[in-house]
Amino acid sequence: MALRLSQEGDRLLVPRSSAISACALIALSLFSTISTAAKFEELSVNEVNGEYRLRIVALLNAPADYVRNVITDYKHAYRINPSVIEVEILPFDHNHNKGVRVRNLSEQRVGPFCFEINWVGDILEDREGDIKIKTVPELSSFKSGSAIWEIRPRGERTWVLHESRLKPDFFIPPVIGDTIMINKMKTDTLATFKRIECQAIAMFERDMETDTELLNRLSKEERDCINPES
Repeated sequence: MALRLSQEGDRLLVPRSSAISACALIALSLFSTISTAAKFEELSVNEVNGEYRLRIVALLNAPADYVRNVITDYKHAYRINPSVIEVEILPFDHNHNKGVRVRNLSEQRVGPFCFEINWVGDILEDREGDIKIKTVPELSSFKSGSAIWEIRPRGERTWVLHESRLKPDFFIPPVIGDTIMINKMKTDTLATFKRIECQAIAMFERDMETDTELLNRLSKEERDCINPES
């Protein structure tokens, strides 16, 4: 099944048989100029009055421009979050500041439970380059939500801070539900940051490659993963 890449306002359907796993492995197995060695300085998730609060600080082993490109590639969010099964990109004008409205449909598994979650958020980038996100509750499976990304170069590495708050508007099992959710959020966040680093390294290596020897060793699926058609 082929991906149907969208124009703005159309939907991008993500088949479960897509090249996500290949994306996560390319830099680890084939690219050797930079090794994936993310350093996690802080990770915390807690629940306060039904709102889940996450904070992570990491030093990624890839240049800042490439890390930013991966994080802001909203159309292909499934590459860093495989639970995303559908993406819709909508432009919007917020006080004459250009931004983007993103809708993600994801399939989530929490313990024995499996369900779909709809999230819509308005995303703006401020003058410092920080990315600010506000959930649109009336279009989402959440009562409220917000997030911020701070991305700073540290030589050839990148310091990244991500904070988010989400208050679900769906059932969470009592007693054990919060513990399961917190553990899942930690696990998923670490995996997402590793994919961000992996994708950024793959993009960097692609741009730095001086001949076609490496790319010729890749399968078509792997080549499409690191150099997708738009």
